[in-house]
Amino acid sequence: MKNAGNDMGKQHMHSHGGEENLPADDTKSALGILNERYARGEIAKEEYLSMKNEILSR
Repeated sequence: MKNAGNDMGKQHMHSHGGEENLPADDTKSALGILNERYARGEIAKEEYLSMKNEILSR
C-alpha cells in the first residue's frame, strides 16, 4: 500500500457536474477537508489557493 495515504481523498476535490451550488454546510466541509490536506502537506500552496477560490465561488 505504498502512497495509499497520499492518494486518498484527491478525487473528492475535483469538479464534477452538478456541484456548482453547494449548501453552506457542504462548503464548510469542503473547506475543512482542503485545509486539513494543506496542513498535512498533501497539496502545494498554489493548488490550495486555487481549490479554495473554486469552493468559495460556488
